[in-house]
Amino acid sequence: MVEFILFKYEEMILMKKFNTDVYLNYVYFYLFVTPWHFFNSQPFILTSILFIWTIVKFKKEWFYKLKDRINFIPLILFILFILYVYMSIFWSDSILIGLEHVNDHFKYYFLIIPILMLSLDKEKAILGLKIITISFGVYSLYSILIYLGIISIDGASMTNPKGHLRYSIGTQYMVIAFFSSIFFIYFSKTKEEKILFTIVTFLSFFALFINNSRTSQITFILILLIFIYLFFGRSIIKNLKYFVLILFIISVSIYTLFENGKLDRFKSAYIDVVTVLETGGYKGSFGTRLFFNKTGIEIFLDNMLFGTGPKDNRLLLQEIQKNSIEYKGDNGKGRIINHFHNEHLDLLTSYGLVGYLMLFSSFFLVIYRLKNNKLVFYYSTSVFSTLFFSSLANKTLSVVPLNLIYIIFFILFVIIAYDKVETIEK
Repeated sequence: MVEFILFKYEEMILMKKFNTDVYLNYVYFYLFVTPWHFFNSQPFILTSILFIWTIVKFKKEWFYKLKDRINFIPLILFILFILYVYMSIFWSDSILIGLEHVNDHFKYYFLIIPILMLSLDKEKAILGLKIITISFGVYSLYSILIYLGIISIDGASMTNPKGHLRYSIGTQYMVIAFFSSIFFIYFSKTKEEKILFTIVTFLSFFALFINNSRTSQITFILILLIFIYLFFGRSIIKNLKYFVLILFIISVSIYTLFENGKLDRFKSAYIDVVTVLETGGYKGSFGTRLFFNKTGIEIFLDNMLFGTGPKDNRLLLQEIQKNSIEYKGDNGKGRIINHFHNEHLDLLTSYGLVGYLMLFSSFFLVIYRLKNNKLVFYYSTSVFSTLFFSSLANKTLSVVPLNLIYIIFFILFVIIAYDKVETIEK
């Protein structure tokens, strides 16, 4: 009872600040709207406004506050990765082209890191996670309304209700929203919050399986299996009712795919594999990915430690496509594509093992530092598992706004983990 009263008091104080602090309201607005990416210049405009406002607001303390909070190993590793990426332009064939490529993907990180590190503490960062999750839930509703024919937009349809973003982007939102909402339901102490995230859970689940992304749907199943292991381990029999519930979720997922004709996309992937094995010709969406994986591994093996440098890997990939008699392209006519459709290979071929291990070590370490905070540990596990599995067959960290979203998540987790470390040390 005492814990509940204290929680409600802290929540009341936080909501009072939320209602009166215009700057903080803008930070939360930024977190909510960034996933939607309405126009190309949105990241530049909104991030620049927030960065300038943050520096002005914290002008007397920003240097000392950042200096204090930056001393955290996962964040140090991540910053070293960014510096390494910029250094890698010096072994690209063209420094200018390499620099342009790096800026396209990483320039906003220099603004986002100080913004969030200065403006949020642990409690505000957790509220930020909730706001992003709600944003994902609203995007799921948006997709469902298109599916039901209630609204319409160019490029989307009832058979492909992706919204204005690529379905490979929106469906990653839906995977994260589903799992994170479940954890908020489980750990929340308020009825209103439980109801809100129950709604988000159902919206994101349904939206995921009416969309076209095989990768995100498989990612969903894989993450579900991870949490079966984390929650139950070898004691599935003791938790039989939960295991039955999970089997029910999997069954409903498969049935929803079948009812909406989405299983045909998995059949086409199987046909692509058979074509490769029988004819040696790489064509179709999945066949193209197989060719890129094979080519990417070859490029990586020739540049294992430091990579080719930014952009050179993609130019090399395009050159190999043009000269290969095996490659037919995803439309069977040899269309040249400038990305591996595998973020792991894009990173490995660009920056080698050095860069790849810096980046994913920073993600792994921040999850490890959160292991005693069950809510955020499970949340971060679902986020980075989505990133890891989705990266096997899609763009993630090299496409806007996904790259911004995942790094925002990382910084929020760093803030929560770092505040926890400070509390323990004090």
